[in-house]
Amino acid sequence: MSEFAPPLGSSEPDPEVNRHPLIGRQRYLVSFLQFGAVLAFVLAIGGVLLPAPANEIASYAMVTTLIAVPIIRVLWLFLRWVRRGDRLFAMVAAGLLTVIVIGALAAII
Repeated sequence: MSEFAPPLGSSEPDPEVNRHPLIGRQRYLVSFLQFGAVLAFVLAIGGVLLPAPANEIASYAMVTTLIAVPIIRVLWLFLRWVRRGDRLFAMVAAGLLTVIVIGALAAII
């Protein structure tokens, strides 16, 4: 049984789960991802409803948000895994970031 799972037969979550320090740090990541999703949605609505020059700016900002938020998430997790000493996940994140950088460079060139 996972240390985060509530006891069997319990309808209420375990109060100890909310006191775990890792879950507290994940709340910042979750809040960041929620903010990114809401921002992308608002920019998409702006891209549809705003007049000509502003709708292009909103559309470009939305695409930038949709690209940047997952990259920032992987970078955030990479730094966290490096600090915690989890080399395997840090190497996977570094590999993914490397693929992203190589793809971006290939698109530019």
